Amino acid sequence: MSCRCILALALLPFAVNAQQLIAFEEQGKYGIRDAVSGKIIVPARYEELYPFSDGLAMVASGGLYGFIDRNGKEVIKPQYEEAMSFQEGLAAVMGEEGWGFIDRSGKVVVPFQYDEVVSFSEGLAVVMLEDQYGYIDRNGNVVIPLQYDFASPFHQGLAIVERHGYAGIIDQKGNLVVPLRYFEIDDFSEGFAAVNRDGKWGYINRQGSEVITPEYDYALAFSEGMAGVYIGGKAGYIDFTGTIVIPLIYDRVGPFQQGIAQVEKEGVRFYIDRKGRCVPHAGLPCP
Repeated sequence: MSCRCILALALLPFAVNAQQLIAFEEQGKYGIRDAVSGKIIVPARYEELYPFSDGLAMVASGGLYGFIDRNGKEVIKPQYEEAMSFQEGLAAVMGEEGWGFIDRSGKVVVPFQYDEVVSFSEGLAVVMLEDQYGYIDRNGNVVIPLQYDFASPFHQGLAIVERHGYAGIIDQKGNLVVPLRYFEIDDFSEGFAAVNRDGKWGYINRQGSEVITPEYDYALAFSEGMAGVYIGGKAGYIDFTGTIVIPLIYDRVGPFQQGIAQVEKEGVRFYIDRKGRCVPHAGLPCP
C-alpha cells in the first residue's frame, strides 16, 4: 500500500464549517466527533481514517477503502483494496486490472489499467505501465508518453524525470527544460534545485541554467536564502551567489527556520543564527 499518515492515530483536528472535528479511537476502530459538543459525527467503525481532501475522507472497513463526506455519509462505499485520497477532484483506486481514477461520485473516469499511479497535480497525473512512466490528463488521455524510468508530479509547471540513469526536468508539454544529464535532481526550493553532475553537487534555476557550479560533495535545499553544502566531510552554508557565508567547519548542518539552524560539531548539536553565531534553543546550549 502507498505510504499514508493515518489521521486517527494522531488525533489531529479537522476544521470543517466552523466545527472543530477530531478523530477518536474506540476499541481499535476510528470515528469523528465534534471537539466542542462531543457529538459523534462518524461512529468508531473504521479500521483506518484519513484527512479530508477535496471534501471527502478516505476510510477503510473490512480491509477495503472508500470515502465519506463531512456528515459521515459513505458517498463511495469501501470496495477497493488500494486507494489514495482525492486530489483535484479525482482519487486513484485499484481495480482488478490495475490502477485508475474515480470522481467524487464514484464514477470511473480513468480505466483500471496502470501498474502504478500518483495523485493528480496541476491537472496531470503520473502513471506507470511495464516500468515506464508518463503523464495523463483528467480525461485519461496520455499527454506525455510513458517513456521514463521515473517521473515526479508536476510542481509549478515543472517535473523531474529520469531515463537511462540520468535525470532532467520537463514542462507540462513534455519539453525538456533541463536535459537528461544529471545523476540526481532535488525539488526546487526558493527558485533553486540542487543537482548532482558527475558526483558533484551544485544548483540550477528554473530555466535550467547552472547558477552555482557543481563542486560540492553534497548540497541541501535552500532555506531562507542559504543552503548547507559539504566538502571533504565538513559542512557550512552558501548564499544564492555561491559565496560561503558560514565556513565549512561543521560535521552536519540542517535547514534554516526562523533565522536559526541546527548544526553538529565534534558530536555536539547546537543552533546557530544566519551569521554563524551560536544561539541557545530548544534545550540545546552553546558548546
